[in-house]
Amino acid sequence: MKVLFLTLALSLFSILQAQESSSSEEQFEGTYFVKAIVADNEFPGKKKPKDMSPLTVTQLSDGNLEVKFTSNKYGRCKEIKLKLEKTSQPGIFSADEGKRQVLIEKTSVKDHWIILCEGELHGMQIRIAKLVGPDAEDNPKAFEEYKKFVSLKGFKQEKIDFPIQVEACTPEHD
Repeated sequence: MKVLFLTLALSLFSILQAQESSSSEEQFEGTYFVKAIVADNEFPGKKKPKDMSPLTVTQLSDGNLEVKFTSNKYGRCKEIKLKLEKTSQPGIFSADEGKRQVLIEKTSVKDHWIILCEGELHGMQIRIAKLVGPDAEDNPKAFEEYKKFVSLKGFKQEKIDFPIQVEACTPEHD
């Protein structure tokens, strides 16, 4: 569960970072689907998530970002909420008390962003790059830009995965 949470958290942090780096006419805010994901190392512990719910990104009044998504593990739905704190560098956010950095970069395709998360996960350094967009549909142009980006950052293109898009579940309140 921690691996899934951290993976999703890193994704959310990345998304939030993109919002700050965008122009005023197109901000990184709203609902986004993870269309592709790649990591430079194997996910510690359990396997990486095969399915993902949409991410909801909200820009806070202080310039930080809040990212929310749900996780359905062992039949229990949990809402995960992350805060990405803006840094002095445009497009870069920090999370988890500075243990992770998230770079959010706009693609040339409307409402498509690349999120690069770097940091520690279960005592290991890991980098994860995600392509997110406003719907679950494939966009070949955005994917080509993503492939070029991950290649320039040293990721292996053959490790790119395409998560199954699932609807957000409704958390149970105990």
